[in-house]
Amino acid sequence: MKKWKWTLAGAAGGLTAAAAVHRRLLYTEQEQLTAPGTMVEVNGHRMHVYAEGPEELDGSGGRVHDEAVTLVFLSGGGTAAPVYDFRLLYRKLSSWYRCVVVEKAGYGYSEIEKRSRQLDVMLEETRLALRLAGEKGPFVLLPHSMSGLEAIYWAQKYPDEVMGIVGMDMAFPKAYENKKANPGSLKLMGMLAFFGIQRCPLLQVVGKEGLTEEEYRQAKLLGNRNFLNKVVLEEAASVYANAEMVKKHRKPEVPFLLFCSDGKELGGFWVPLQKKYAERLNCELIQYACGHYLHHYKAGEMAETIRPFVEKIRKQRMA
Repeated sequence: MKKWKWTLAGAAGGLTAAAAVHRRLLYTEQEQLTAPGTMVEVNGHRMHVYAEGPEELDGSGGRVHDEAVTLVFLSGGGTAAPVYDFRLLYRKLSSWYRCVVVEKAGYGYSEIEKRSRQLDVMLEETRLALRLAGEKGPFVLLPHSMSGLEAIYWAQKYPDEVMGIVGMDMAFPKAYENKKANPGSLKLMGMLAFFGIQRCPLLQVVGKEGLTEEEYRQAKLLGNRNFLNKVVLEEAASVYANAEMVKKHRKPEVPFLLFCSDGKELGGFWVPLQKKYAERLNCELIQYACGHYLHHYKAGEMAETIRPFVEKIRKQRMA
């Protein structure tokens, strides 16, 4: 056998062994996962909803005060552990508002169940998960990155349920214009995850900021399990059609507040796009000199801006 054949056989054997070890570790690690929130069954799969902050609800699930505000955090595409990813920010807001993180299928502690990732499907699953967890609207939505599409669509389709939107480097439909999913690229990413590349120490799948040692351990376990899983890849493949769906509807008539990164991780088009939409929506845009996960770097400053925004729209709603 030629040398290159031996090399190829050795590489194939190594990858097979790596995949086997990764699968065994996943089986063991699954037993160590402990969801801090509520698990609810949505359309045949379990979703995780985490909430903290004032419970302005009576025994029957109704509101004690009409002034109560619930903030719903929606994670960006591929975020392995949303409940921990947003922790720095919602911990600075939960003394005043009910803060809820909905983890979609394939994210966080929710089950990895391959299903349609069309916008209608994802939105209805999010709404149902909130209802089953006992969380009542109307809501202020805080989407990060790709979930901006879901937040906009929510406000378009159910305007009475959305008090306002706080965009955290959120995506807008134009970000996906003239682009198409690359099946080969998505398949390659899925293969890398199958072989357990996320376990490489050089690849930081989850952040440590603001977490206890146990929370960080849980986040890493979720990173091992959720990194580029089949649901996340299906969502990535569906995002272009989802952007077109949002474009078919009118601009949502809700207040917006936008936070923007320096755009270096996303390309030169990103900041001008955020400015364009801020002008179109007639809203404030605050830009930070930091990366895409800006709530990891600027949580305190963001919280100080979010509070007066929420109070303003709350008072307007009560007037």
